[in-house]
Parts: sequence; C-alpha cells; structure tokens
Amino acid sequence: MARRLSIPGLVNLLEVSDAREIRRLDAEPHLDRHLAPAGGLVNRLRLARLRQAFVFDGEPLPALLAREAEGRASRHAELGRRLEERTEASSWRQDPAFKTLVEAVAGQAEAEALGPAAQGLLGRLFRDDYRADEASYAAARLLDAYPRGNVLRALGQRLTGRLRRARRLLAERARGEPLALHATGIAVHNLVASLTAMRELAATPQAHGLSLAAVLGRTLAAPETLLRRVQAPLSTPCAPRRLEPGDLVVLRLAQAARGSGDRELAFMGQSWARCPAQGFILALLAAVWEQAMAVRQGGRGA
Repeated sequence: MARRLSIPGLVNLLEVSDAREIRRLDAEPHLDRHLAPAGGLVNRLRLARLRQAFVFDGEPLPALLAREAEGRASRHAELGRRLEERTEASSWRQDPAFKTLVEAVAGQAEAEALGPAAQGLLGRLFRDDYRADEASYAAARLLDAYPRGNVLRALGQRLTGRLRRARRLLAERARGEPLALHATGIAVHNLVASLTAMRELAATPQAHGLSLAAVLGRTLAAPETLLRRVQAPLSTPCAPRRLEPGDLVVLRLAQAARGSGDRELAFMGQSWARCPAQGFILALLAAVWEQAMAVRQGGRGA
C-alpha cells in the first residue's frame, strides 16, 4: 500500500506501509539516507528539521548516515560485535536500571520510571558513567518528536532555545559519543514503547500462559517511520509515476509491522541499515519479561 503526494515546488513524497513494498524499496540503491536540501519546500523543511535535531558537530547520528558514508559499514559491524559481547556477558542484568525495568513491567513501579531507566541502561552500554533522569529523558522525547511535530510548536522550540538545551543536555550526558547519543536519544523510544506494551500485557489474566515469542509478537515496537531520499530517477511498482531525485520516500515501518505480523521489520534484519542491537534488545526484553512474571507470581524476581 502506497500513497503518492506530489505538488510541484511544494512537496514530492511517497508513503509506503506494506511490508513487502518496504523491503523492495529498501533494497533500491537509488534510495538512501541523505539530509542535504532537495525537492519541494515541504521536502526541504522536513530534511532541515532532521538536521536541526540529529546532526551534532556537523555529523549525523548513526541512524541517519548514508549507505556509502565513509566508515559507516565498518562502524556498524563493530557496534554489532560489541553489543553481541555485551549480550553474552549479561553484565547489564546487574545495572540497577534493569531492576527498575522489571519492577515497572511487573506493575510494582510507576510506568514513568521506564524512560529514564531504559535510557540509563542503554547509555551505560557505551559509557560507564552515563547518568539518566527525568530531565535527560524529557530531552530525548523532545528531540525524537521535533522532526514530526507541529510546525509552529517546532518553531517555538527553536526560538525559545528548548531544542538547543535538549540537544546540549543529551550531548553532555553522552560526552559527545555518537553511539551513546543515538542509543539514548533515538533508539531508547522503541525500547520504552516495547516495555510499556509489556507492562500492559503483564497485567492481563492470559499473560502467564503466553510463550516468549507470543509476548514479543504483541509488544515489540518498530520505529514509526524511516525516511529515504531519491538519488536518481527510479521507477517502482509502488508508485504510479517515476520518482525523481529529491523526492522523499517515507517507509511506515510500525504500521507495516502491525499489519503483517513481521517482527523482523522492527530491526530491518536483512537490510543494509539493519539494527545492530537486535540481539541485545531481544535478550533484554526476554529477561525483563521473565523476571517480571516471576515478581507477579510472588517469586524472587530480580
């Protein structure tokens, strides 16, 4: 399922919400992440807001780097190996934030505790001294919502300095480390959404009879959208007319995942842009669910 919106000089974009079409377009070499201004006015404004939110010291955060960006592939692979080691070591289970996540999913701590705890746990994968709190998580939420929010609200956030202060706080907490910034400013939101859904599921009568696969199938959150820019003329069955350079393609990942039940879409597992944290996130969610169920049953839990 695709929707084309084209008004010359104003907006040129294609929205796709079908899992198969998303995979087909993701494999197209003429589609890439690219934040340079291009296309109609709306296209340029959308790209500008992404730059304002996610470019630090002139460099986009890892989730926005182009396919052939220098060093992207090697850093991506190295991050995957690093997170695999962390997953196997399981040292994150000793982080106090893990206990908070378990208690929140089990209903023994407030849901509001999930955000700062998840942010702190992810941040300490990269920096042992990472400190998360309500202020840092609020900054991450502002940063995440800024590119998609109301135009006037976004303008207000820039003019009042709220966006600048949020970016500065996140950068200070991450000590400027791009991977830590990505984890605590972008990736954390999908983790919190998954944990929130787990908390709601854990409170239902059928929760204890579900397999882990069923739990993940019901709760795993995918990014709402992925944005790609057309680099060269592209004809695709997804669009009635040829896409031109500067056109934007919006991959509605969360909607496609819900409609298809394709859990792999949350991580784009077979893609050049696949999430290197897939193994870690699945291990973390599994451990939280297992211990939260033990807590609810009156076991030892965390």
